Amino acid sequence: MALLPRNGQSHDLGPMRSSQFREIVLPILIMIISACVGYLLLTRLGMKFMVLALGGLVFLGIMIRLSMRDLSLAVIAWFISMGSFRGVGLVSMPGLPDFSFDRFMLVWIVVVLLFRQVVARQKPAGPYTADFLVIGQAFYLWLQMVLMDNTGHFHEWVLSTLSPLFAFIYGKYVVLDDKFMRKFLYFLLVLAVYFYVTAIAEHFRLDFLIWPKVILNPDVGFWAPGRSRGPVLHPPLFGQILGIIGLVHFYFLSRDLRPVVRLLLMLSLGLTLLGVFLAFTRGPWVAMAVGMVVLGVLRPGYRKVLGVLAVVAVIGAALGLTQIANTEFFQERINAQNTVENRLGFLANAYRMIKDHPFFGIGYFRYLELVGEYNQTSYIPLYGLVKRSLSAQVPIHDIYLGRTAEEGLFGIALVLAFYLVIARSWLSLWRSSNVDAGLSKDLLALFAAMMVCYLVGGMVIDYRYFDFINVLFYFIGGIVCGYYSRGQASARAGTPNA
Repeated sequence: MALLPRNGQSHDLGPMRSSQFREIVLPILIMIISACVGYLLLTRLGMKFMVLALGGLVFLGIMIRLSMRDLSLAVIAWFISMGSFRGVGLVSMPGLPDFSFDRFMLVWIVVVLLFRQVVARQKPAGPYTADFLVIGQAFYLWLQMVLMDNTGHFHEWVLSTLSPLFAFIYGKYVVLDDKFMRKFLYFLLVLAVYFYVTAIAEHFRLDFLIWPKVILNPDVGFWAPGRSRGPVLHPPLFGQILGIIGLVHFYFLSRDLRPVVRLLLMLSLGLTLLGVFLAFTRGPWVAMAVGMVVLGVLRPGYRKVLGVLAVVAVIGAALGLTQIANTEFFQERINAQNTVENRLGFLANAYRMIKDHPFFGIGYFRYLELVGEYNQTSYIPLYGLVKRSLSAQVPIHDIYLGRTAEEGLFGIALVLAFYLVIARSWLSLWRSSNVDAGLSKDLLALFAAMMVCYLVGGMVIDYRYFDFINVLFYFIGGIVCGYYSRGQASARAGTPNA
């Protein structure tokens, strides 16, 4: 018989005990478990590594929460870690690959993307021609390294081939709406500001503005006094990357903006041009100029920006402001003949390698290893003789002929076929795109200019073995292919492309 209180109502003791457990017992258990785990971490790892471990767990928890909803921040974090802060957070791990945030983010995005695909049971949209080409090229180079016992350059293969492969996959299957696109464009704008501030600070020795400080260390990377090299630690590469991402200013300037914002963006564009100039490499100057021409040819809105820029340049020249840049060092860089003969000698050596090994090349990353066997005094039509001493230790200086020498006609065919697929997808979108489809013609023109800037710059600079610039190109190519694929799928289903 149940006990009744005086008012005649019974008490349910179950809920009271559950509430007491949640409010009293559970917090005590959590405190005891946390204390035990903290004690074990502290005694076994020490204070420094315990803090790192706990910080890593917190970071991992935040990444899980954010990535399950939106992968855009993880992708942008990957870009930042590659393009700016690779040396920050680098942890040496003997016997294992060194830990760095760019490697962690690459693996993390792959895992989350696969998990989301499995949970959502989404079948990727075809056609898959570009996918097969980029995967096939990566496998071909890996197989070439293995067969030629050249696996010591696995790190370079990751930078030049594997990272761009995943960038293409991310661009195609992660960027699904214009919301992600806006984040990407704002990121490029902020990155351009960071790059040109660093370039100007380097040139004028404003060391307090430079970070990370490894930029100031002449023993790390390609050190060339007088030339800004930025966080990528390589002046030609730095100028080329800034030239590509700097084109994003044109997109924002073609929007309907307040006069103050427009003025600030024009100033920022001018500083971007100055930053590219301070790398003192002719390739990025020409490549960015060609990118601007592409913008002007494709879209009327960009012609207005170019017109304003031309007027400002004329006024600056009339006031004598261009003399600030026309220094003795500038004249020395412009008039240097050795760099021209170095490149001509390299082209002659690469041509001889291709003649001897036309189909599969001399092997991945083996040009400098074998150049001594092919280097000789060369006669260049319309130029004359180039001494063998000028090309003895000159590395590859383009992403086409040098690549063919190492990878053969088969390897370069895969790359060029990939470029053609991207171009075909872009052209199809250009003919049918509208603002409602999420990819406006202004944005398509910007992507075309950025990719052309990359391809033109690659005629005089070999940046295959640097991941960020290639990741950027392949990511944009993935975006173009992704929108094209989804448009094709929507057309087959008879639904509008949202």
